[in-house]
Parts: sequence; structure tokens; C-alpha cells
Amino acid sequence: MKKIRIVITDTNVDYLQSLASFIRNEGGNNQFLVTYFSKEETLSSYLKQGEMVDILLVSSEISIPRIQRDMFVILLEDDLLKVKNTSMPSVYRYQRLDQLVSNILGLYYEKNEEAGRLLQRNNQTKIFSFYSPNGGVGKTTTAVNFSKQLALNDAKVFYLNLETFNTTKLFLSDDNENPSLQIFYYAKTASGQLLSKIEKLRRHDPHAMVDFFDIEINAQELLELSGNEIERIVNGLLETDAYDYIILDLDSSIHERNLMAMKESDTIFWILANDSFGPLKTKSFLEEEEKFFGRENVMKDKMSLIINKFNGNLLNDFDELELPIDGYLPFIPNWTHPQSRAELLGNDLFNQEIQSIIRKVILTNQEGGVLNSGF
Repeated sequence: MKKIRIVITDTNVDYLQSLASFIRNEGGNNQFLVTYFSKEETLSSYLKQGEMVDILLVSSEISIPRIQRDMFVILLEDDLLKVKNTSMPSVYRYQRLDQLVSNILGLYYEKNEEAGRLLQRNNQTKIFSFYSPNGGVGKTTTAVNFSKQLALNDAKVFYLNLETFNTTKLFLSDDNENPSLQIFYYAKTASGQLLSKIEKLRRHDPHAMVDFFDIEINAQELLELSGNEIERIVNGLLETDAYDYIILDLDSSIHERNLMAMKESDTIFWILANDSFGPLKTKSFLEEEEKFFGRENVMKDKMSLIINKFNGNLLNDFDELELPIDGYLPFIPNWTHPQSRAELLGNDLFNQEIQSIIRKVILTNQEGGVLNSGF
């Protein structure tokens, strides 16, 4: 899940430390990454480094340095009358800290509707996308195994394959022979029946313990899907209030359905093979990020980099991506030959690493942000 990067600057050191600690440990609902400064020159130096900042909470006594285009500035005022009369967004310093944080979030949500919509899902359904910029890396195998492992942790999971040529049938099945392709029709027509159709068209695989849509391969149907239609389907799944996690399995294209799925996601599991192709394409994607999404780092902040088909030695330097590697999924030799569903979803070595990634990425995200100081 993307966290809000907040930088707090105030000359009152005791107040500054108290507020920063409260946001980090109690009042931020695990939504913030906190950095704080007591000196104007230290703040200025930090901002010149080009660090990504969502909110700059700064005392009105401090001169605001030149800021990034996407940075949202909130003044910390000592005088309640100034809060009411200033033209800039501001909050009153001397109020209960929990109320202060709520006011900060309220101002931020008004400014950034997308952030507000995603962060309101904090204690509800999480949406994970699985994407790779190149094919053949085992992304779908990873996504479906990930779905099953979440289900084994007593989570309710929905798996949705949005590939142009989907391979769901290789992994999931149930006894109902009627396909779920109609779901796209109801999304396209913005039908009020979408929620009821989700209930009727979803299937359940008893072995994987995962719900899914049994979608027949229809490339034209997928290519005609708009981002708005993907958003409707995702919102429909959310409205069922039935799932802890929704898994979106995307193909390697930058079709608008994939871009919207990424935009809707709390975390994007970025799957790369242990080769030189993935890093090159990933770097190119990140260089184009502002064109796709209107801002830099908006997707990068949500990426969780996973290396698949790992044999013990990295064959390429991934450091240039400036993304930590959150997991190393092992190369499974048997999977180079035809396998049954049970074999594809039942490799202990592979799934042990997936459980490790679940603990590291998902559970760590639920434990809160980082507190940095720079006096």
C-alpha cells in the first residue's frame, strides 16, 4: 500500500518530536512515512535532493523553500484566527493530536481524491496487481500461488485474470460449466445489475480456496475494455464486501485496462526473471511514468520487486532500478514440463518463499511507517 510521505518542520523541538512520534506510532493509522526537521536550512537541503514528499507540514514562521510541483503544503499555525482567515491550507497547532492528524488527512484528501479513495481501504480489501514488462517470467504462476497462500492464511481472496489471452483454466476450476465472460458486458453498459451479476458469475476453486471469474479466451473483448470498465469491476468486487484481497493478474502490455488496474492497486508485485531484459524494460517504464499517470513515482512507490526463477546468483545488477528486492522465487525445474493443477499450486519450496514475501511485504506494511529526523 502506498503511504503518505510527510515532512514536518518546526523550530519547537519538543513539539516537533512529540507530533512526529504520535503520527508514527499512534495517530497515523499506519498511513505515514515521517521525516522531520527543526531548521529551515536542513529542510531546504533535504528538498534539494529531490526526495518525494506528499505533504510538507511547516510552521508559518519558517520561510517555505522552492517546492516540488506535486508537494502539498500545510501551514502549522499558532493562532486559530489565522487558520480561519489564511488563503493557504493550515491547521491549528494547539489541538488534540488525533484531531490535528485528522485535519491534515482531510485537507490532503480534498487535494488528492485518488489518495483519499485508496487510503480509505486501509482496514478493508487490499488490491494487489501482478505485472511483468516481459512475458514468460512465471507471473501468472506466481499470482495464482500467491492467491492460494493468502487463502491458506484464512483470507478471502478473489483472483481476476486480465490478460489478453488468459490461462486461468490451467490453474483454477469448478463444477459450473457456464463461463463468466458476461461480466465485461455488464461493466461496459454500466449496468446497475453488475453487483448481482458478480454474485452469479463468480466461481470457487475448492483446492485453491479462491474465487475467480471463469473467462473464456476472447482477445477482442479484453482489448476493447476501457480503464473505466476495469474500475467498475474492481469497485463491484469491493462492494460485495466479501474479500480481504483482490488479485489482478495483468499481461505485459500498457493497455489502459492494465494502467487502471495498477492505479487501483495498493501494491504492485513487479515480477522479473533473473535476466537483463526485465530491468531494462522496468527502467523504461519508470521513465515514462509521468506520461502514463500524470506524476512521477506514483506507481514506483507501490511496487514490490520479485525475482522469479532464481538459481542462487543474480545475473544482473538490479540496483539501478532503486527498488528493493522483496523476494527471490526459486527456479522449479519440473515446471519446464506439463504439470497438473495440483503440481503447479503445490510446490513447497516455491510457496515457502511466497509466505516469506507475504510476511515481509503485507504484514510489514500493516505495522506502520518510518520515522526519520534531520536536525
